[in-house]
Amino acid sequence: MAATLASCGNSPTSKPTAVIILQQQAGADSARSASLVSSPKSGTAPRLNPDSVELTALVRNAYEWHVTKDPGYGFPLKITNPADSLFTGIDWAAYNKDYAVLKKTGFFSDDFLARHRAIAMTIDSSVRQASADWRNANDGIPLWYSDSDDWCNCQDNPDNYWQRLTLSNLKFGDNTAAFNWTWDKKDGIDPPLSYAMKAKKVNGAWKISHLEGFQNYGTVADYNKRMKPSRR
Repeated sequence: MAATLASCGNSPTSKPTAVIILQQQAGADSARSASLVSSPKSGTAPRLNPDSVELTALVRNAYEWHVTKDPGYGFPLKITNPADSLFTGIDWAAYNKDYAVLKKTGFFSDDFLARHRAIAMTIDSSVRQASADWRNANDGIPLWYSDSDDWCNCQDNPDNYWQRLTLSNLKFGDNTAAFNWTWDKKDGIDPPLSYAMKAKKVNGAWKISHLEGFQNYGTVADYNKRMKPSRR
């Protein structure tokens, strides 16, 4: 009987009502800067930037899903023989099930999903090449896992924090957007957190194309270097 280790890791429709987007000067890439509130004409009410509103809704809805409905850690490891507690690679049955749920949300671009699967394949290859010293499930957090939530690079977060995420440093390119989200010091986590994301517009709808925390994963060569300095 095989065992699996899993741990920490619908198009948007809700519209946030009061979110401040900090303006950023356009760089050499000719990206245009934007703010949530457009400068109103005299005597008229401020107008909301539709893209900023849609991106904020996308981020908040994606994080609500992650916190409340995400099926588990995205890269589950398999233990083929529970008697020896050794990882043998990615549990592909569990991964494919979770991947299908991730894709079905509609929050993510195809290139993000392709990168997600590429990470799984890299971890699988690295685990298979590693010695038993590095594959023992009883030795704490595996080399191939991070000790924080990839979605925020954090171990602690405010309750229901997705409801209060605000976007800053928003830059638009050709159907692309780069920005950071943050929660404030008042939310109970000090220091305030800033997390980088990217999105792209696909068939008129914004999709998440990059989450900063998924840069925590390396190549097979990276993992080999980490295993080389000392034997456990």
